[in-house]
Amino acid sequence: MNWNIFSPVKRVRKRGSAKDNFDVFIDVIEAFAPREHLSQREIFYYNYKMMLSCRKSLLELLEVLSRNQLQKTAPGEHGRALFLRLKNFYDPKDKLSLAEALADKNLIRKFRDLYILFYGRENLSLEEIEDWLKPLKVA
Repeated sequence: MNWNIFSPVKRVRKRGSAKDNFDVFIDVIEAFAPREHLSQREIFYYNYKMMLSCRKSLLELLEVLSRNQLQKTAPGEHGRALFLRLKNFYDPKDKLSLAEALADKNLIRKFRDLYILFYGRENLSLEEIEDWLKPLKVA
């Protein structure tokens, strides 16, 4: 048997056993999320579990993100729940009203980024997002 120890094959780092609630949701997400965005997910979301001020809102966000099946069967309902959790994550002191959050272009961009990073959905249109979030404007 001839093995090349300098093989360019990159090993995927295996996560250890689940240590807390975050790791349970992260393991579920990593089972379906696109591998090419793993480093971005770790930098922009998973690392925030160390910050006490973000722990609760991050856990809620990861829980909704882990519901991959609901994203396929009821995309509008899933999108609304995801947007509300994203708002709580980026606005922990609740300074933005729901109407202001729905009009915030940066928050909408981060919402689209979630779909790219976690679901690999790059063709999400602004019209589709507005259609999903329209019931929130009425409430």
